[in-house]
Amino acid sequence: MSSDKQQQAALLETIPGEFKLGKRDIPKPGSGELLVKVKAAALNPIDWIIQRGYFPMVDTFPAVLGTDAAGDVVEVGEGVTNFAKGDRV
Repeated sequence: MSSDKQQQAALLETIPGEFKLGKRDIPKPGSGELLVKVKAAALNPIDWIIQRGYFPMVDTFPAVLGTDAAGDVVEVGEGVTNFAKGDRV
């Protein structure tokens, strides 16, 4: 489920390809999920390996790669008990 607000993201439109700055809808967290306002993000070696097509893991484009991020919890999904709004993660 997405909202009417958008965020910036580094989008990969093809493989191989270059990252381009674009917009994505800000999702609502589902059951057991968190919505985090990212304050710092990074791409690591697996991301550029995927970007260059050496390890095919993406089949939907535009894709957002990367799982290395830090920020603040802004919303918690149903059933989340170990995190609260405002927690740093």
